[in-house]
Amino acid sequence: MKYISQLETKDLILRKAKQEDLKNIFNNYWSSEKSSKYMLWVPQKNLQEAQERLNRTFEFQKNNFTFFVCDKKTGMAIGQAGMKKMKPGIYEDIGIGIGENFVGHGYGKQILNCFINYLFNELNAKKIVCSCHCENIASEKLQKSCGLKYAYSKMYIRQKDGMSYRADYYEITREEYLQNKK
Repeated sequence: MKYISQLETKDLILRKAKQEDLKNIFNNYWSSEKSSKYMLWVPQKNLQEAQERLNRTFEFQKNNFTFFVCDKKTGMAIGQAGMKKMKPGIYEDIGIGIGENFVGHGYGKQILNCFINYLFNELNAKKIVCSCHCENIASEKLQKSCGLKYAYSKMYIRQKDGMSYRADYYEITREEYLQNKK
């Protein structure tokens, strides 16, 4: 399935990655230990590692609903966000993350609401599922503020460091979405 290549919120442009994003995405997000704390990825140590990740991103973005998060005023890449189709009509997040210097401005809420509206209104999604590390209170609050409700938890071992952790899953159905809009 071919997905849209760009979405916009009040303050952000969600778009496919470009080669010129390398330095900004590295400096603003991919090199940050703090930004990767609850994520599955390992921070890149240098621009060469970031270039290799950018090349993988180009390939992945071809057939997936995933974007670089860019500041609308500057055009600068400040994070990444995406969803994946799990089954017909069922979408699950593959992460929403922005650099530590951009946290606290409501960008996560703008991104998640943008995804929810697009998936339900344009792709006729039946259900959207998001998850977060159980200690990531900000992510839990974000999901609840966008109308998702706790569904279940699952234990995982994180490949990057062998750490055992609990992921909490939150969901919203099409019916709940339509009810919330009233």
